[in-house]
Amino acid sequence: MKKRSGGGAQSSSSPSPSLISRITSKETMSPNSNRRFESRFFSHEKLHTIILTSLVWIIILLSILLIANQYNSSKHCSQYNLIKSAFCGIGQVLTRFCSDSYQPEQNFITSPKSQPKQFVENMVKENVVKIKFKDSYEQETCQSNGQCSNDEQLYQVPDQFSQKNPNPSNWPGEMGEAYLPPPQLEEESKRRFSENMFDIAVSDQIALNRAMPDIRNEHCKAHSRFNGPLPTVSIIIVFHNEGNSTLLRTLVSIINRTPWKLIHEIILLDDASVDREYLHEPLEKFIQTLPVRTILLRNEKRLGLISSRVKAAKIATGETLMFLDSHVEVLNGWLLYLLEEIQKDRKTIVCPIIDVLTWDAFQLLQGATDIFGTFSWKMIFRWSKIQGFSLSNQALPIQTPTMAGGLYAIDRLYFEELGMYDEGIKIWGGENLEMSFKCWMCGGRIIIHPCSHVAHVFRKETPYKFLESESVFVTIFKNYKRVVLVWLDEYKQLIYAVNPDIKRLDGGDVSDRIQLRQKLNCTSFKDYLKRFKLKNFPFNHRFIGTVSTSNHRCLDSMMGPDVSKGLNTQVSAQTCHKDGGNQIFLYTTTNKIHFDELCLEPGEGKSTANRNIIFTICMNDRKEQNWEYDEQTFQLKNEHFKGKCLSILGDSNVMLIPCDTNNPSQRWTFNQEVELYD
Repeated sequence: MKKRSGGGAQSSSSPSPSLISRITSKETMSPNSNRRFESRFFSHEKLHTIILTSLVWIIILLSILLIANQYNSSKHCSQYNLIKSAFCGIGQVLTRFCSDSYQPEQNFITSPKSQPKQFVENMVKENVVKIKFKDSYEQETCQSNGQCSNDEQLYQVPDQFSQKNPNPSNWPGEMGEAYLPPPQLEEESKRRFSENMFDIAVSDQIALNRAMPDIRNEHCKAHSRFNGPLPTVSIIIVFHNEGNSTLLRTLVSIINRTPWKLIHEIILLDDASVDREYLHEPLEKFIQTLPVRTILLRNEKRLGLISSRVKAAKIATGETLMFLDSHVEVLNGWLLYLLEEIQKDRKTIVCPIIDVLTWDAFQLLQGATDIFGTFSWKMIFRWSKIQGFSLSNQALPIQTPTMAGGLYAIDRLYFEELGMYDEGIKIWGGENLEMSFKCWMCGGRIIIHPCSHVAHVFRKETPYKFLESESVFVTIFKNYKRVVLVWLDEYKQLIYAVNPDIKRLDGGDVSDRIQLRQKLNCTSFKDYLKRFKLKNFPFNHRFIGTVSTSNHRCLDSMMGPDVSKGLNTQVSAQTCHKDGGNQIFLYTTTNKIHFDELCLEPGEGKSTANRNIIFTICMNDRKEQNWEYDEQTFQLKNEHFKGKCLSILGDSNVMLIPCDTNNPSQRWTFNQEVELYD
């Protein structure tokens, strides 16, 4: 008797042919020998009536058995300890087993990480589960005969409310809801957290095909029809020691929410994962069940994200490339908006809105749509709010100076024309900035499409090492050095001043990348900055360097790598160390003192006389941020608080106090460290 997946049992309106043949054979067997039996007890008509009545009762009994089986299976699927049950537990982890909505039928095998090796081996041999897939983005009929030419293809983003959720609504994580582990899972959650630096035990409880809300805004929903032809896509996913359920949920979400006709192939590249049994034979068997062409590549030794993406891109044959991380869930309509923009302009890199999947509960949190990508003096990508963001049409793409880099679509041939990635960049770090500068400076553009949503699991730190021979920071700073040398022109001096370690490290030979820039006839980095007018690179600067008093105390931002965390923190004064870094400031012709995009401003004081000096976002029309430098007295006078000057109280407190020409802590000197010419 074949096992059925939870919820997948189907009743039939008639018994099986084998059952009918067994019953009817009693009627037709040896009619001559049965003639006396028939005439003695009942007529032929009565016998026919008895047989038909028996058939009816058999059908009723079979229906009852099937319903009971479906109930028991669904009940079993809903229990907490899904991973440790031998069959239907896997059924929920791979969820659409409990649904009959997929076409066509496929064989499927997998195993969660939490199972012991012996269980994995036995399951691979014995537990073959039926799964069905269906393309929910089927093209509408274009002609009366049902045949569509390429020019007439029409893609329609499905209306979420017209589709039945295949899973019970009370299953963990459905509709992107948070799922907190029950008491019996807390120990496993803590024990296994270091595997991925997110709660893999919670992820294992959530259906691979869990329903997710359609979080597109109303402007986007109004644009749900796409005329063909759209370019095909090769989806590239590189992973290293990825969690089983997060990787599989990434793949299932792609299959469920992407038109199959547009998926030329999915390329998975295992970057030398270790001690992850489920990433070998179980994964190989899993991808055989997918209804689209899927290629699995393996690196014998660790190459890192960048070289691995290049390796995959070189074998890709789709018209476009879609780079994804291995712990995402794509949402409704995600790909169509991206491909439409590339169809309009092949020299366009298109990024989705990156929504958040929390690391502890896998809750979906909607990402902001009024931001774009920038970067700090410390070469760190960051999001910045768009000033004057228009709400009139929230379906329009947003130009972004830089991109996060994990998730984006690009024309395959254009990717090759841009020289792909700089393979001198190891593991990852800086590659997103290199691609951003290269695209904008060499005739392309980068946009974020507010209608395309991909949810990404964000974690506080990486669970794996970079290179055995050096620290993570050394690897990343070497990557930054390569980007700075090739693309930043004279502005590299500012980056070196703020990041002396980048200046000291050897980034390797970049001559081939410089030749690529010349070949592509790219513009200057200054032109790039003029296009976007980034706050932390003002053109009206008149000084870049340290700001010190006569007793050798320097203004110090005390900033970590993430400058945004310095917002509203207090400015400090420290002994001048002459090594730049956090003691580098920029003074503008409008009298603002910058550290990156933050400016010095008096905060709320405990008294009317004295106020702490804090960092706030630089704003042109904010007079509290303006400091007039008196070249006679060497004082920095605040333009809003008249008669008040920048001063040091005690050892390190930078304050706004009444001006006093005799106070040596109010005599400031600008020490030029960087020369930039407009």
